[in-house]
Amino acid sequence: MTPDSQALQLLQACVDEDDDSYLRFLVDGKSIKYITIAPRVFATDDMCFGPSITRLLPPLPTGDWNHGYIARNPRTSLPYFAQAVTRNMRGVTNVWHPTIVNHLQLVTEKKLRSGVYEATCPKFLTTVVLKFARFEWEIDALEKECTTYQSIDGQRIGPRFLGHVSEEGRIIGFLMEKVEGARYPGISDYAMCEKTLTNLHRLGLLHGDLNKHNILINAAGATLIDFECTRKGENMEEFEAEISNLVEQLDDASGKGGNQRHYLQD
Repeated sequence: MTPDSQALQLLQACVDEDDDSYLRFLVDGKSIKYITIAPRVFATDDMCFGPSITRLLPPLPTGDWNHGYIARNPRTSLPYFAQAVTRNMRGVTNVWHPTIVNHLQLVTEKKLRSGVYEATCPKFLTTVVLKFARFEWEIDALEKECTTYQSIDGQRIGPRFLGHVSEEGRIIGFLMEKVEGARYPGISDYAMCEKTLTNLHRLGLLHGDLNKHNILINAAGATLIDFECTRKGENMEEFEAEISNLVEQLDDASGKGGNQRHYLQD
């Protein structure tokens, strides 16, 4: 079976010119294939561009598999599938919210950053924000963030958690509300930011990655985002240090953390 005989859509790519590259494909609109490509088999530009890489792939192996490895055939030097296996992939284990949405039910729209998209879904009347692990090594960060959202649920500290996202039986991400009318804070927003951060601290949690691009301001107040580094505080000095650092972060004009410009419209 050739790639042309199946509808292939490149979803995500993590490419490296000198090391293995990792690609995630949707096949026939219903199954996910993870394909690792050995160095220098294809050009990096081709691997990042869906129409190019789907044309260049060797014939897909038949049968039931979810992980493939493409290398150069030692006899012909042509790309071929050296391996195609079925793996039990890790997923988020703390599935605490009652809502689970299959990733195939989501229509992704604007990409906000790697692994973060605006999306629509029949379960929700408005646009939501999808955050997910593109590849297996990102599961640990999502696990930690899901647990933090459980701890802050209903506290108006972060965006409202709307449910988990599944892929073929495992949990790979979550949905949260889109914070409407949001902007990044300035020093004049200190009181609102301090209030929300203090509420997080009252739960015994440090944000762990506090910068002005991880705080959103709208008419409802200050909302914290990106809890991948959140952890339990060990002493009062840690909480005081994070509060003390807030002024410096709000007054920062360096653009630090600006690669995390999700939730905001350009």
